[in-house]
Amino acid sequence: MPRREEATKLGRYHEQHPNTAQSLLEAAWRHCGAIQDIIDRLNEADTTAQAHLLANRLHRLAFRIRPASSAE
Repeated sequence: MPRREEATKLGRYHEQHPNTAQSLLEAAWRHCGAIQDIIDRLNEADTTAQAHLLANRLHRLAFRIRPASSAE
């Protein structure tokens, strides 16, 4: 996870370069779709041995993205 200064610099960069931010968002959507497909296939295969580890990792990832505050 990037340090606070790195995250702030990265956020400012994306505000200044919306095309880059848009490209990153589109890539993230593609990867989310791929992860969803893999999870569906794991469920079909009834693979539950390590499912809780995957669920925990995805849960942590969900909290890494925060909407930009309108006050900043």
